[in-house]
Amino acid sequence: MTPSSIRRRRSENRSRPHLLRLLVACLLVAGLVWGVVASRRTSVTKRLDLSAVRALTAERAVEIARFPGRIDLGGLATLSPAAAEALSQHKGPLFLDGVSSLTDAAADALARHRGPVSVAGMVIRSRAADAISPSVARLLARHPGPIELAGIVVLPPEVAESLAPHAGPLALPKVVQLSAPSAEALARHTGPLRLDGLEELSAAALASRLLADGQSNFDAVIDISPAAAAVLAGSPRPLGLAAMVTLAERDRSLTAARARLLARHSGGLSLPAVEELDASAASALADHDGPITLNGLGVLGPEAAAALASHAAPLRMPAIRELSDASAAELASHRGPLVVAGLVAIESGPLAARLLREGRWDFSAVTRLSVEAATQMAGHAGPLSLDGLEAMEPDVLAVLGQHAGPLGLTALARMAACLPVIDGPLSALLVLHSGPLPMPDLDSLESRPLAARLLADGRTDFSRLRTLAPDVEDECARTAARLDLRGLTTLSTAALATRLLADGRTNFDAIESLSDAAATVLAGHDRPLSLARLVAAARNQTTVSDLQARLLARHDGPLHLGQVGSISERTAIALSTHEGDLSLAGVTDLSPEAAAALLNQRGRLDLGGVICMPGIVEQTVARHEGELLLEGIEQLSSVELARKLVADGRREFGRLREVSPEAAAVLAGLDGTLFLNGLESVSEATATALAAHRGDLSLNGLQAISEPVALALAAHRGDLSLTGLVDPPPTVVQALASHTGPVFTPRSVVR
Repeated sequence: MTPSSIRRRRSENRSRPHLLRLLVACLLVAGLVWGVVASRRTSVTKRLDLSAVRALTAERAVEIARFPGRIDLGGLATLSPAAAEALSQHKGPLFLDGVSSLTDAAADALARHRGPVSVAGMVIRSRAADAISPSVARLLARHPGPIELAGIVVLPPEVAESLAPHAGPLALPKVVQLSAPSAEALARHTGPLRLDGLEELSAAALASRLLADGQSNFDAVIDISPAAAAVLAGSPRPLGLAAMVTLAERDRSLTAARARLLARHSGGLSLPAVEELDASAASALADHDGPITLNGLGVLGPEAAAALASHAAPLRMPAIRELSDASAAELASHRGPLVVAGLVAIESGPLAARLLREGRWDFSAVTRLSVEAATQMAGHAGPLSLDGLEAMEPDVLAVLGQHAGPLGLTALARMAACLPVIDGPLSALLVLHSGPLPMPDLDSLESRPLAARLLADGRTDFSRLRTLAPDVEDECARTAARLDLRGLTTLSTAALATRLLADGRTNFDAIESLSDAAATVLAGHDRPLSLARLVAAARNQTTVSDLQARLLARHDGPLHLGQVGSISERTAIALSTHEGDLSLAGVTDLSPEAAAALLNQRGRLDLGGVICMPGIVEQTVARHEGELLLEGIEQLSSVELARKLVADGRREFGRLREVSPEAAAVLAGLDGTLFLNGLESVSEATATALAAHRGDLSLNGLQAISEPVALALAAHRGDLSLTGLVDPPPTVVQALASHTGPVFTPRSVVR
């Protein structure tokens, strides 16, 4: 006998005891030969492959246990206590990866095995268990690989103690709270430990152990002792502290100890309720590696500002409206990006210079500037937005007048735009600007005289405008220049709609509402248009008019009308001109006329809300040339529609409640597992058609079948799943027994 013959896999299980004893004897003799060879080839391992064994008596276990090398009994699903006791005497590696059910006595016996024990099946079985016994825990602790007990919420101390010797990774993702003895036991766990779902952390030793094992996810922790908090706060790497950060969002004040812990959070730190911050807490927060947002902080003293200056990531304090000179000077030296967008007054020249150096140009919240701050802004080479400035001292205005522009003066421009005539003082104020005067940043233009004035001045950029009065639209339609009105959200007149189309405009994405007259113009356009917001608004409509359908059909992208419950033939005709994908997933009833009209649509057609259709409608929609989606269909009768769905790539038919024999024959031609778990009943003819399916067949929705149906299904040549059957009569069970493949039912099928 050679070493290769020792390693050869046995192909079948010998049931007679004398043959087993002969096998063991041969293996023992072979072991002697292997010992000689192993001195030259150390990579060869003794192995007894009994993975084909499905049952093991205590006597056979005693004989097998004498084998000195690895024993693979992966085919066993369970072991008696006596057999387990016998195997526990084995001294080599023992693989019982198929075992998924053991008594505590058997588990205790295997846990005493003196060699490596692999029980992957028990690991898998225990993964979803909501509790395990100490005996099972002791056995799992012998498993060399990772263990995840995803179903356990409460971990008794004796189970924790039993798991402690486990040398592999141990994960308890749903354990939210631990008693002191359980925490102490887990802190001594030999292998890496993960407790991602822990909500209460009291033991400092456990906290230290988790950090040592590399756990950084403490996002679920909401209750932590001071000692454990101190341990986490001392972590050299960032930690996930999402729940504690969320709780801190309600705190109006912040202690230094709390700040030190929160500073270890790996993500952005937002503390919107904190209203005051002392220097010690600020110093602790400054160690945070990520962005800090203090939305509720309205006052910042010089000492706290100095402490925050060492923070190297973005610092956002949008609620601060004013700063003292000392605080502003300290913040000006902050190491990271600084966002103080809520400032209404900038009095510090150094702070203004700092903000400008960072690239800030939007000062639209500022209503007051000092001469020093204005001097810094005047020297800035790029554009600035000072849209909040409503009034300025003459000296500040004079300094800003030296800026090269452009300047955003929205408040002044809006004030002017609301008047039919700009008065002298306001005109003089605007003229003082030495650079190009920025165009007024208007949201709406309601005055026709003002519109005529702006057009006469050569203005063509109205891209920020959202609404125009109808007479202003008429004025814009008559101008010779091409206007930029991309920001309009309403369109009231046919004249302006016609003019925009004549100018080559196809992008109407910003339009949210328009009159019937304007809609008629756009609907009659011969090219696709972009109507993003109109299409988005139509998503929530339960009805759509014929005019609206004609308009939406011009959209050059997908069209989703998922809330529309029904459509008329005229509406269907209008929508059929749409050249992209069309979703009518809310339509539950489709007339033959509407179905015929939709055949002209070129693109994907989604009729996911249709549950059943008359045969004539099924045959009609089956002729649709684009992809057809019928995700909600529960009744399938026509061969044509079945072929269409299969041709379009449909492979999931789990929602079908009823299928004709002819359609079933089409579905039976699909490759792979055929899931028809929604079927509530099948005829003998349908069963015969389905039995021709070459893959596995799942009919778990059937609660009862007749003997003829069972006989028809028995002709199927693949796995057959009928787990929904309720108390099938013996005749049905007997009929299913003739099935040549596996049959899955609540009641075993005896062949």
